[in-house]
Amino acid sequence: MFEHALATYRQRGIILELARTDFRSRYTGSLLGAVWAFAQPVLTIVLYLFIHKVGFRSGQPHGVPFVLWLIVGMVPWFFFTDALIAVTHSLVEYSFLVKKIVFEVSILPTIKLVSAALIHVVVWTILLVILAFSGFLPTLAWLQVPYYFFAACALVSGIGLIAAVVTPFFRDLAQVVIVGLQFFFWLTPILWSIEQAPARFARVLQLNPVYYIVEGLRDALLLNKPFWIHPVTTAYFWGFVVVTNLIGLALFNRLRPHFADVL
Repeated sequence: MFEHALATYRQRGIILELARTDFRSRYTGSLLGAVWAFAQPVLTIVLYLFIHKVGFRSGQPHGVPFVLWLIVGMVPWFFFTDALIAVTHSLVEYSFLVKKIVFEVSILPTIKLVSAALIHVVVWTILLVILAFSGFLPTLAWLQVPYYFFAACALVSGIGLIAAVVTPFFRDLAQVVIVGLQFFFWLTPILWSIEQAPARFARVLQLNPVYYIVEGLRDALLLNKPFWIHPVTTAYFWGFVVVTNLIGLALFNRLRPHFADVL
């Protein structure tokens, strides 16, 4: 794992350049260009704001307006899904680079992750602006936002690497990931609060690692709480991240010699 991190650091210039190229290539030829990158998350947030203002009413979790509580949970989920799907396709999409012996193939998932991050840094910034205009002024707790963004990247890195390595051998996995994300959306407390779940199920639902990021971001931005007040959840999350990254790297090292044969 350390060697992979060191290789990624050495290749950081190539990663950033290819990530920017990947970002631009997605929207080449479209009229609005990169605007489409932010359209879905921003328009979804605007839609929830409109519905709330026009007629939808809900409770106030922890005394926070429901629509703000909701969009703070939606924003990290948007990043997680977009980045995971992109990373899952990375080896197949860049198959022409996989076949080059001199190219460091292990950085391909990182390139797609960085490309997705370039988009969602802007989306997360828009979220902060919305909160500020809604009366939630910045506090010291907001300094945790980069921490949770990094946590989301680390989580995608582990799960995504596993999916990316397996996808060349089992192409249907990409569709399984998409369907699985739709399923896990409803198991993540985004549209509902964890307090609403039956007590016997709440502990199981909290094993979902995205829960840590969603609830942590809400704590930081809406409730001014630091992440270290949940030491058990924090330890579990980072343990999960380390294990998935180690599994992904082990699979990569084992299957790397066979990539060129199946791509």
